[in-house]
Amino acid sequence: MIRYDADVIVVGAGPAGATAARFLAAWGINVLLIERFRLPRYKPCGGAVTKRTLQLLAPLDISPVIETWVKKLTVQSPNGDSFTVVLPDQLIATVMRNKFDTYLTDAALASGAKLRDGEPVLRCEQVKEGMEIVTAKRIYRCLILIGADGANSVVAQHLGLKQKRKAVSLVAELSAESSERWDGSIHLHFPFSLNGYAWCFPKGNHLSAGLYTHLPSIPNWRDNLYRYLANLELLNCLDWRKVKGHIIPIAGKKSVFHKGNAIVVGDAAGVADPFTGEGISWAIYTGRMAAAFVRVFLEGETDALSDYTRSVHEEVLSEMTAAHWFARLLFTFPQFCFQHFLHHEPVLRNFAKLLGGEVSYRQLWRKALSKGFSFLMHS
Repeated sequence: MIRYDADVIVVGAGPAGATAARFLAAWGINVLLIERFRLPRYKPCGGAVTKRTLQLLAPLDISPVIETWVKKLTVQSPNGDSFTVVLPDQLIATVMRNKFDTYLTDAALASGAKLRDGEPVLRCEQVKEGMEIVTAKRIYRCLILIGADGANSVVAQHLGLKQKRKAVSLVAELSAESSERWDGSIHLHFPFSLNGYAWCFPKGNHLSAGLYTHLPSIPNWRDNLYRYLANLELLNCLDWRKVKGHIIPIAGKKSVFHKGNAIVVGDAAGVADPFTGEGISWAIYTGRMAAAFVRVFLEGETDALSDYTRSVHEEVLSEMTAAHWFARLLFTFPQFCFQHFLHHEPVLRNFAKLLGGEVSYRQLWRKALSKGFSFLMHS
């Protein structure tokens, strides 16, 4: 008789993995969470948490780890014109991922999950009636494996589920002096050369800033970051040694999210927003989805993991496709979009609702195709 270390092993204690583990454990399922690093650990990330994210986390209250509730959104065109809109209350907040991820993991443990942190996974494979996971310390066996180990997922790599498309992001944490000069807004700048945007977010007692692009690498990233922070009069708050880059996998139309008795979620599945690069909300969304389908599988429904892949395509990738076309329009013709749309306050309000998850990309495209882009002028 095969001895299992857990019914479900979740690799990766980020938002996707911790959320899946929390729901599964709350249903009485034996869950083991394996994390490469000791918690808490730093992760380069803009750290934006939307109203939609808060709803997905319910009933968990994350207010203890919110750094800032953002009050305003400022967008800047390639030629330097800036436009600002006041945000609705509690639409967008920011978090530091070391605190946030640890908080979500603690919630999973409180629900009954077990944790092994500081234990890198080296490989995994399908074995008879389950999965085998080899870490730097030992070998584990389980009935179901959930790969939630991020953009460089070992699980996705070993199962042949790694995504080929990617975006690239760069993050810098600025010194505490930076927050003293800031108005508490999210700032986004869309230059011609980046095929993406530059950003600056408030994070409690400091700011985070960075670059995001759909190109294979960030062009002249030092010069682009230098010019952006100089324009905001924040250059002297930057420590070049603390600038971190990371890839953001983007799933394609033919992507598969399961193999054998394993599934992938979050960045391991490539479900970040292609327009903003934001991955926290979709990580949590797929983490919840994965938990539900794994529960059904353990109850005897053998096709549940195939159903998971199908549901990700229907519920997530359809939205990602719409986001991709939104990104192509704004990133390719940023000045045109500003001149004709984004300088109108009603458009900015709709844009803010999009960023906050109150309206979907598909909803915007359907309205645009049926009514023309004039609909954006109305709240």
